[in-house]
Amino acid sequence: MTLLLKIHVEGYTEAAFVSRLLRPHLEECNCSVAVIINKTSNSRGIAHRGGLSHYEQFRVNTRRLLKNRNAVVTTMIDYYGLPADFPGMADVNKFPTALERVAYLEQQLDADISGDTIAEDNFIPYIQLHEFEALLFSDVSVVDRVLSVGRESKYAELIEIRSRYTPEEINTSPETAPSKRLKKLYPRYSKTVEGMAVAERIGLPAIRNCCPHFDAWLTELERVAEARYGEE
Repeated sequence: MTLLLKIHVEGYTEAAFVSRLLRPHLEECNCSVAVIINKTSNSRGIAHRGGLSHYEQFRVNTRRLLKNRNAVVTTMIDYYGLPADFPGMADVNKFPTALERVAYLEQQLDADISGDTIAEDNFIPYIQLHEFEALLFSDVSVVDRVLSVGRESKYAELIEIRSRYTPEEINTSPETAPSKRLKKLYPRYSKTVEGMAVAERIGLPAIRNCCPHFDAWLTELERVAEARYGEE
């Protein structure tokens, strides 16, 4: 049985990452992958796609995806910039590490989305530590090769960052989040174009090797796909 997997993502960069790196791999694991960008609306009520400024709309959108009981729904949203009304945010700082905080928020998201109405394994929450750009720090030599074209090399600075942090530990303040570090080093950094070029050159195996929280998510998707395939 092929698993219908719906991946509810925060924005266009995550959608491109899923489509270009994750989908080919997951299709080999007997998944049919649909990528859905979160739908939001501005203060005038005009709908658009991308972003997660308020939790309630994201909740409504995610639960709507779960109406198909034959599908598994997962998320790919950033820890960096989560709204204050996200479930668990009021208590998250009692946990000492970012990984523990994200694990707690994923549990709270699961409880709020699933409740008692969703079949086991039909919802798999995932929050990216701390944002998409963290994955790019899996191989800073690739980052510099791509981003230093027409610019000054910042390889030494990237190495210094990696000497202090694993990719998923690079932190979440407005000055030091992964994307902010890249934009400071390479001021014209383009998330959707150059970020994806870096990710594709690094490749999924290297990213999984350096990012255990991301790898655990992908491993869980593989496990569920294998279990569903075995039901055939």
